Amino acid sequence: MTPFNSTPLIWVAFGTNAESESFAERIRDFSEAHALADADVSDAEFVHANAKHQSAWLIVDEEMQGNSSFKALAKRAAEAHEYFRCMVIGEADMQAWPPNSITLSSDALSTEVIDRLRSESHVLRIAISRNRHMRRLQSR
Repeated sequence: MTPFNSTPLIWVAFGTNAESESFAERIRDFSEAHALADADVSDAEFVHANAKHQSAWLIVDEEMQGNSSFKALAKRAAEAHEYFRCMVIGEADMQAWPPNSITLSSDALSTEVIDRLRSESHVLRIAISRNRHMRRLQSR
């Protein structure tokens, strides 16, 4: 049995907490989703929660992508967790975000964001499984 939860952990940081909660509720059928307010969680708690899952995501919208504390949190999480990803909605300077971050247009509909997130999470789950299998074979 694997020590990790294979359901992706998804943190949603949108302009308002109500908007984040609403989006998180919509994606809970395929993820463990949480709304993330700026003061909600410390760096250590964030990284520790991500470590309990095979994959973790941070989704930010245009309003929150300029928040330097979220950028720092994302970079720290990416350094600590191989399968941590960010999804930035809106025009963004991708150099400020961790590698492997995904950007979507600010005109993207919420259903488009959810579909892309579901697809990317599934692809990441397959990659994790393959990598784990290859590492097992290599250690024989």
